[in-house]
Amino acid sequence: MTVESFVPDPVVVLPTDRRYAEFVRGDNYRFTGEPDRVVLVRTTEQVADALGAALAEGKRVAVRSGGHCGEAFVSDPAVKVVIDMSLMSGVSYDPERCAFAVEAGANVGQVYKELYRNWGVTVPAGVCTAVGMGGHVSGGGYGPLSRLHGLVADHLYAVEVVHVDAGGRVRTVVATREEDDPHRELWWAHTGGGGGNFGIVTRFWLRSPGDVGPAPEQLLPQAPSSLLTAMVAWSWESCDQAAFTRIMRNFMAWHVANSAPDSRFARLFASLWVRHRSGGDLTMYVQVADGPDDPESGADALLDEFLAAVEEGTGVSPFVFRHRLPWLTGVRYMGQGDSGPVLGARNKAKAAYLRGVHSDEQIAALYRWFNKEDYFGRESLMMLNGYGGAINALAPGDTASAQRDCVIKASYSAAWHDPAEDEGHIAWVRGLYRELFAATGGAPVSGELADGSYINYPDVDLTDPAENTSGVPWHELYYKDNYPALQRVKAAYDPRDVFHHAMSVRLPAADDAGADRPHPQIPEKNVSFASDHIPDRYDFESMYRGDQDAPPVQPWDIGRPQPALVDAHKAGLITGAVLDVGCGLGDNAAFLASQGHRVTAVDVSQIAVREASARAAAKGVEVEFAVTDATRLTGFDDRFDTIVDSACYHSLAEDDRVRYLEALRRAARPGARLHIFSFAEELPAPFPGPHRHSARSLREVVGGVWDVVTVEEATYASSLGAADVVEMTRAEYPDREVDADSLPGLELDEFGKATMPVWHVVAVRRD
Repeated sequence: MTVESFVPDPVVVLPTDRRYAEFVRGDNYRFTGEPDRVVLVRTTEQVADALGAALAEGKRVAVRSGGHCGEAFVSDPAVKVVIDMSLMSGVSYDPERCAFAVEAGANVGQVYKELYRNWGVTVPAGVCTAVGMGGHVSGGGYGPLSRLHGLVADHLYAVEVVHVDAGGRVRTVVATREEDDPHRELWWAHTGGGGGNFGIVTRFWLRSPGDVGPAPEQLLPQAPSSLLTAMVAWSWESCDQAAFTRIMRNFMAWHVANSAPDSRFARLFASLWVRHRSGGDLTMYVQVADGPDDPESGADALLDEFLAAVEEGTGVSPFVFRHRLPWLTGVRYMGQGDSGPVLGARNKAKAAYLRGVHSDEQIAALYRWFNKEDYFGRESLMMLNGYGGAINALAPGDTASAQRDCVIKASYSAAWHDPAEDEGHIAWVRGLYRELFAATGGAPVSGELADGSYINYPDVDLTDPAENTSGVPWHELYYKDNYPALQRVKAAYDPRDVFHHAMSVRLPAADDAGADRPHPQIPEKNVSFASDHIPDRYDFESMYRGDQDAPPVQPWDIGRPQPALVDAHKAGLITGAVLDVGCGLGDNAAFLASQGHRVTAVDVSQIAVREASARAAAKGVEVEFAVTDATRLTGFDDRFDTIVDSACYHSLAEDDRVRYLEALRRAARPGARLHIFSFAEELPAPFPGPHRHSARSLREVVGGVWDVVTVEEATYASSLGAADVVEMTRAEYPDREVDADSLPGLELDEFGKATMPVWHVVAVRRD
C-alpha cells in the first residue's frame, strides 16, 4: 500500500492580507514593492503555473529567493507578481545524478546545516546565512572557504530553470555541465551570470568537478574539523593616518603575495572592516580551517604569521581575541543573519574586485571619508574580503564569473533606519566611491589595481553616465568578456525578455543580431521612394479634418490594436500604469485598458482625442485622455511604468526627438519600460511615409536618454488595401508608373491590408 504525498497549494498573498507587508520588501527597506499578489510556491510545477498565469494577465514577474538584493530588482512598483521561493527549501541527496539537490529557496545557513549534519560536507558559500541560494549561486557566490575550494558556483553540476520560449510558452529545463548537454550554456550562465536574467531557478544540484567517489560524503568538500578564529581591533583614537595607511597596505600586500591557487595560506580567510569613526573602529576577522580530521594542522602558525605581517610597522598594538571552534559553530562566528530589519533596514552598497594595493592617494581618500566630521554613519562600512586562492585556478571563461585573478573583494556600504536620512547616506557612499576610483572615472575599471565589480553586490549607479564617467559600460564592469555569451543565453532562453530589471542581461542588440547588416533577401536601403518631399513636421489636426492635402484614408486607423502591441502585451512586456503617447484614435489604449491596465492616452490633435474617447466609451473601457504636446508632457511626471509609442517617434522632426525622449523619461517611474514602433529605414516598404529610422540611429538617439534593451523587426498593420497604396503612391510620385506589382515589399495581412516593417525598440528608464 502506497500513500501519495500531498503537496499543498501555493500560498497567495494579496494586498488585503495581513501578511502582505512582510512580502513586499526584501532586506533593503529603501524599496517597497506594490505587487498585485505574492505567490509562495512549493514545487516546480507550481512555479510554472504561477508564471503562466502572470503572463496570461500581462503582469510583470519577479522572483525572490532570500530577499537580499541591494537594489529594487524585485521590490519594484512595476512588478505585479512576485514568485516567492522561500517554501522551496529542501536539501537532499539525489542518487540518480550523484549530486546534492538544493532547492532555490533554501538559505545558506540551511544548506550548511543539512550538508554537514547528514554527510559531513560543505560548500564554499557566504557568511550571510539568510541569503537565498537562488541568487547566491547564480551570481557566483563566495565565502570564507573559497580561497581553499573556489566559488560555490564552481561546484554547480546542474540547474533546473523555468523559462519562457519565443512562442510565449512556459518551459522547464534541466541544464548540466556535461559537455554533450544541449543546455550546457544555460548551466554556464548560472555560474555567475546573476539572478533574474534567464528564468526562475527552482533547484540546483551540487557536486565538485573532477573524479569523485560513489559515496555522497565524497561528492563535495569535507567540512573542516574546526576553525581557528581571531578578532583583531584597532581603535580610531590609536590610528592616525600613518598607522591607517600601513594597516591597509600590509593587509592588501599580504593578499597580493599569498593568493595563488597553490598558496599554503589558501585555508586562511581574513576580512578587514573599516567603520566610519562615528560608529566603530577597524576590526579584522580571521579564520583558518583545520583539516577535516586534524584539529592540530599548523593553523596556529599560519595565523601568527599573518597577524605579524598585518601589524608590521604600524606602531599600534591591536586588541586580539582568538579561539578554536567546531566547524558548524565557527561558521556563525562571522555569520550575519537577517540584518536588514535589525542593523540598518535601509542601505546602499557598492563593490570592487581588487588586484593590487591601493595607491597612497586612494588610502588617503579612504581615511578622509571614514573620518568625515560632518557625517554620522554608525553602520557605514568598508569590507576588504580575502579572495583568490582556488578561485584563481579557473580561467575567466570556464564559468560566467569572469574575475579570476583578483586577491580582494571589496564592499562599501551605508546602512540606516530613517528615510529622511537617505540622501545624506547615499551621498556619502557615492562620494567615497567616486573619489576612491577617481583615476578611472569613478568606477573600478579593469587594470593593474582593480577588475570591475560583483553582480551580487549590484549598484545601479554604474549604469548612470553621471556617476560612471569611465566610458566602460556597466555590463563590462560586471561580466567583462563573458557578456556577449550571456546575451546569447538570454536570447535562447528568455527571448521575450520576461525576466528583466535595471541591471539584467540585455538581449543582443540589433547589430549583434545582424539587423544593421544587409539582409540577404532585401536591399540594404529602401531606395524605391525619394524622401525629399516628406515634411519636417506633420499637421495631424489637418489630416483628421480631411483637408485637401490629407491622405484619402488614414493609414493608421485599422479599427483594432496594433498586432505587434498585442504581442508585447501577451509577452508580459507591458505592465502597471501605461502611457499611450501619440494615441491617435485610441484603439491601442482601449485594448490595454480592456486587459486591466491603467491607461493614459495623449495626442496633439483635439479631433483624434475626441474620437478616441468616444471609441473607448463605446467599448466600455476607462481611459484617461488628454490633448498635449508629446515633446513636453507637462503635468505627467513620474507616473508611468510602461510607455507605448505606436508610430509617433517617426513623425517627429529631428530637433524634437531628444526633447521628446526626455519628456517621456520624466513621465516614467524608475525601472519603467518604453516601447517604440518606428518605420524601418533598412527594410523595403510598400508605400512612402514619414521619417524612417535605421536600427543604428534608434539605438544611438534613444540610447542617449534611455537604456536600449532590444531593437527587433516587427510588423505594423495599416488600413490601406493594395489599391489604396497605389493611389497614394501615384499622388505623391506623379512622374512614376506605379502598380501593385512594382511596389517593394507589398505584403497583405489576413484582412487584405498592407503591412509595414518597423523596428520595435524596447528601452528602460535610465536612473
